[in-house]
Amino acid sequence: MGVPAVLFVRRFGRGITTPDLYRLVAAGLVLLGLTAGIVALATQQHRSALLRDIVAVNGPLSVDAQELYRSLSDADATAANAFLANGVEPAALRQRYLNDIARATAALTVALGDADEEDATRLAVLTGQLPVYTGLVETARSYNRLGVRLGAAYLREASGLMRQTLLPAADKLFESAQGRLIAGQRAAAGFPWAVLLLGLVTVGSLLAAQVLVARRSNRVFNLGLLAASLAALISLAWSTAAVGLAAREVEIGRRDGSTLVSLLTDARRAALQARADEALTLVARGNGAGFEKEFGEVITELIGADGAGGMLNRALAAAPTAADRAVIEKASGSALRWRDLHREVRKLDDGGDYLGAVKLATATGPESLSVPFGALDAAISTALERTNERVDRQAGLADRALGGLAVALVLLTAALLTGIVVGIRPRIGEYR
Repeated sequence: MGVPAVLFVRRFGRGITTPDLYRLVAAGLVLLGLTAGIVALATQQHRSALLRDIVAVNGPLSVDAQELYRSLSDADATAANAFLANGVEPAALRQRYLNDIARATAALTVALGDADEEDATRLAVLTGQLPVYTGLVETARSYNRLGVRLGAAYLREASGLMRQTLLPAADKLFESAQGRLIAGQRAAAGFPWAVLLLGLVTVGSLLAAQVLVARRSNRVFNLGLLAASLAALISLAWSTAAVGLAAREVEIGRRDGSTLVSLLTDARRAALQARADEALTLVARGNGAGFEKEFGEVITELIGADGAGGMLNRALAAAPTAADRAVIEKASGSALRWRDLHREVRKLDDGGDYLGAVKLATATGPESLSVPFGALDAAISTALERTNERVDRQAGLADRALGGLAVALVLLTAALLTGIVVGIRPRIGEYR
């Protein structure tokens, strides 16, 4: 029975006998206390389930989708760079390509286990077209080993399949996984208004009931109702504080984790696309203007026209710690160095020195293109690893904040109900 109900009884219940009035008050308080306890317990259980999903399901799915996209995109860029060798490609590039395909296949296997209907459709595209892509790459590789220029056409067809079919499907998988993760975090970060309001109404009703009983019985204190009020107050404070603290931890994970993951994933996607564009421009041997134009657009998206903007700058602004910012700044510096070396490659190629451009693009020394790109990719991967760990860590902290709450709510609700019965029953017995 809420405070308005108690006031209603006090004002309009003069025709009701005192024992019946006590029974009515006790029934209302029991119903209200039980409802408040059930709502608080249900809220705790729901939040705990959301947190378990973040750690065990949605978080890993997001990481798996990130790895799938990276592996596919890196395989495309690596295949294009290996093709520039004009014959037997470097063993390191060949192994990197094979590792990328193996990781992508493993990621697809994991994703199939938790896919909904829409994701299953995208996964069907990926599982069906990935063998087609690898077949085209192997055909291109065979022609290249024989010195037949037809291999370049097969490689462009393979890259087109990757860019137009496989990568968009992988990107949608990531967006779906990341969307579910963020939705779960937002649901777990909501303030427990129902718990707070029901708890306040319960405490207020118990206090009002004590005033009513005190006036009818001429006793200042009712120990049973006082104990029930204390149990209700402890339950309210504990549940609100625990769920509120858990919500705060999850919100930190969303703000400093999932949001930054999206920014960094976009940056890595752009870097890998630019890397493939760079190689395909040379593979096209004078017919790669479209790839070069796309490289310029993508690298500008990544670091801005002046080298101090773009995706990496937005990620830098969103980074919550000095360690995160240091890694992202390293990525930006590597991207700038890569762009400068790329301009040297283009200067050679545009000046008619194709072989010199290929030599610079495929070199393995400290001044080669692969060094700044590798540093860029490694820095973004490190930042993503730390950020994904932050999401899991914050969810774990939130789950620990809810530890013991369920048992406490059951015991406190039982104490509240017992206090109501112990406090009201003797007063009813006085009228027998």
